[in-house]
Amino acid sequence: MVFNAGGELLLCRSRDGSAWVLPGGTLDPGEDLRTAAVREAAEEAGVAAEVGPLAYVQEFRSARRSEHVVEIVFRAAAPTGHPSGAALAGRAAEPAGPADRPWQGWRIQDPDGPVRECRWFTRAEVAALSEPVYPEELRDALWEDGGAVHLGLIHLG
Repeated sequence: MVFNAGGELLLCRSRDGSAWVLPGGTLDPGEDLRTAAVREAAEEAGVAAEVGPLAYVQEFRSARRSEHVVEIVFRAAAPTGHPSGAALAGRAAEPAGPADRPWQGWRIQDPDGPVRECRWFTRAEVAALSEPVYPEELRDALWEDGGAVHLGLIHLG
């Protein structure tokens, strides 16, 4: 959960464009959780992140693929609030926000997939989105800084 200096949350379109999600992904071999969080913010959004405390843990089980996935999410701060420097890794980011705040949103090439749309959202904006948001708790409860939360187990078909 990457926040800018104004307290806005960074969300990116899912790879298929159907939902707004947090930047994230899987661990590289030998990588620790905090390093992975920094890398994923850079890869998916081009944003440098300073990782803070644990925000939540979510579990998924898939009967189709016989797997049990554990998602671990930290709170983080984005010092610059826009794609820049080493986090871009030579990729171009294109501003897509309004004229008075062009870097409120941007498009960036995901190294593992399509061009992604990323954007800073206020709590009220996330709550009002008509599109799906994952996890749904981002619409309210997860904005509180009250310590880590276990969101439970989701059984996937």
